[in-house]
Amino acid sequence: MTVSSPAFARARRAYLWIGVAVPLLLTIAAVTVQLIVLPNVPDPVAVHWTASGGPDGFAAPGLVPALSSAFGVGVTALLAMFVLLGSREGEWGPTMRFLGAIAPALVGGLLVAVTWSFTAQAGRASAADAGSVVPAMIGAGVVAVILGVGAWYGQPRVVLSGGTAAASAQVAITPLAPGERVMWVRTAALGRATITALVGGALVLFAAAGYTAATGGAIWPILLTVALVVTVAILATAIFRVRVDDKGLQVTSLLGFPRFRVPLSAVTAVRIVSVNPVADFGGWGVRKGLDGRTGVVLRRGEALEVSRTGASTFVVTVDDAATAAGVLEALRARAVAGGRS
Repeated sequence: MTVSSPAFARARRAYLWIGVAVPLLLTIAAVTVQLIVLPNVPDPVAVHWTASGGPDGFAAPGLVPALSSAFGVGVTALLAMFVLLGSREGEWGPTMRFLGAIAPALVGGLLVAVTWSFTAQAGRASAADAGSVVPAMIGAGVVAVILGVGAWYGQPRVVLSGGTAAASAQVAITPLAPGERVMWVRTAALGRATITALVGGALVLFAAAGYTAATGGAIWPILLTVALVVTVAILATAIFRVRVDDKGLQVTSLLGFPRFRVPLSAVTAVRIVSVNPVADFGGWGVRKGLDGRTGVVLRRGEALEVSRTGASTFVVTVDDAATAAGVLEALRARAVAGGRS
């Protein structure tokens, strides 16, 4: 079910204008200019340049407007799909705003470079005389920065997510006796389907390496290395053990690394929040959000958020986050009371 609000509608409307309409209009403008000069450019036309700026790659002139159209439309559609699917439940965050700025900057910058270098060849007898592409690249860079900054500030600063809603009232604190010991432990993991797909991919790579080695193929060391890297990545990022005790919060991967610790003395606030991986952190895994939060984000939904002294706020998506928050707050309250006595 989609949840809407005036702020969400305003943010999405701004994204559609700035992150979709603007890059599409830039694409139409660039391709139109290219088609106008198309009859006057040499055949073949220069499409690639060396580091010093001279042409060293050539192609049929008609390929330039065709690829420009595909790039402009494709990039815009891909980013829009990522944003709109990620916000389907009415959540919005800095990642959406960032992608709304990236779309016109990326599309506009590249198409300026392509169109500039393409039109500069009009009237020349040979593409070898195209000249340096450096001015086009400088101009494209300037345009990309202007478009990106303008698109960022042209969108409202809207954050709609449980990650920003005050939730301290949801934390039920059970007083603890001075010597009472308490510990809360849970496992946080990616979804079963995702883990199955990742493990299956790793097994395929191991099988391919074994088959290639058995048949005398020369690339089996590469396949084996990739398989090992994928396996280590799965062990390091797919499953985490979350523990709350009198030492504070500890989140450790199945591999043992990475490991995150928030000492009880560093905890300043505990909240139960709702996390949208795309809106809040730009994806899944160990993430750094644009709002400064650090997260172990393995799924959408409830999470434990801990504000800490001298470091960014830490978030971990885990079931029964309310109990974890209550235990951590109870331990913190007892530690504070003990320090005062």
